[in-house]
Amino acid sequence: MSSEFTLRQLEYFVAVLDAGSVTEAAKRSRISQAAASMAIAQLEKALGVDLFVRSRSKRLVPTAAGTALGGRARRILGEVAEIPGSVRGGWEELRGRVSLGCMIAISPRLMPRLLAETAARWPEIELEFVEGAAEELQRSVADGELDAAFVYSLQAVPGVDLVTIAESRPHIMLANGHPLATRPSLRFADLAEEDAVLFDVPPSAERVTSMFQAVGVEPRVRWRSVVAENIRGIVASGRAYSVTNVWEGMDENFRTAGVVLVPISDPLPSNSVVAAVPPGLRRPRRVDAIIGAAREIAAG
Repeated sequence: MSSEFTLRQLEYFVAVLDAGSVTEAAKRSRISQAAASMAIAQLEKALGVDLFVRSRSKRLVPTAAGTALGGRARRILGEVAEIPGSVRGGWEELRGRVSLGCMIAISPRLMPRLLAETAARWPEIELEFVEGAAEELQRSVADGELDAAFVYSLQAVPGVDLVTIAESRPHIMLANGHPLATRPSLRFADLAEEDAVLFDVPPSAERVTSMFQAVGVEPRVRWRSVVAENIRGIVASGRAYSVTNVWEGMDENFRTAGVVLVPISDPLPSNSVVAAVPPGLRRPRRVDAIIGAAREIAAG
């Protein structure tokens, strides 16, 4: 078995991985279909594994080996692309593109201020972000598609390293004027007869439910929503309570929009806002600068 392969073969492999077919990958790469097929065949021969299988829909699906190689290949190609700029000092410069992921539950609390801070401090950094569920975003980090992703530590998955941004703790969100709103803290049992509205992007609702159940309480989940503004509105109307994570520098709008946030006195698992980053890699200075700015914002 030969172990020799080329960067070009890796490039065409990633193109097929993204396109789902050799034909489409060849078109995007502006090469012939025969050349793309040969590159994949040569790469499989060099590695001694099959990288794709054909599904019933005739779409090429990566094998376990192909999936594993995908993340490594993207990181390798990304680092190779950085070489010209790195040689000229670009690796240490605060300029260039930074691609972030952010959980939907975190994004409105962090991203508007992070975008403003980046523009004010480093106008030559091009900051882009996508929102999604924690597992999906971390998979994109591991695959080299994102430089970092902001998630909660309880939703971390294998295959990434974690950089702590801020300590976070669940609170009960209640309407101003609710009979329980003046309490210094609440137990889950205090809410057993109250209706709840929960944030419904997996696994958020499931984790909240499990916290209640861990102390023998079954929450009365009346509504679910994927829109934080809807949840705050429903809570502010007095129709239900919710559970939300709170950290020191959280935007005051989330504390004063007709609601109060009361600490929970029941034992809770440790949870933090973290930046999931590619494992074991030296990051460009611009990425660390953005992560540092997020830490400053989250710390208040």
